[in-house]
Amino acid sequence: MDGRRARFKPDLRCRRWTAAAGSPIWPPGAPTRAPRRGPDTMPKDHADPCIKVCRFDAAGVCLGCHRTKGEVRGWKRLDKAQRAEINRRVRPLMALPPALPPKRRRKLEKKVARLEGKLAALRARLAAP
Repeated sequence: MDGRRARFKPDLRCRRWTAAAGSPIWPPGAPTRAPRRGPDTMPKDHADPCIKVCRFDAAGVCLGCHRTKGEVRGWKRLDKAQRAEINRRVRPLMALPPALPPKRRRKLEKKVARLEGKLAALRARLAAP
């Protein structure tokens, strides 16, 4: 090729790289076969932690995956190291039981108090001869 570097381009018909002259060759440093794709080969620490809840609290943090709105919006633009850092931060939080909203918590506390009162009355009736 008279000392100049050949330009390589993918030939999609035969899945090979071809030189500008048309001879099928592999460019230097190119992989000999395509990498395998699938759930077994995808690194787990780069995966999207979304669990499809997508509700945000007042601070702008998702109630499902514990990422901020900015992290959720820009997830595809982040590099693997940034994704892994976010996953290291949110994975332990996702293992915890979800926090109840204040209104729901008050309602459940009232139910528990009412049931404890009924239980105390039943115990008193059983203890009396």
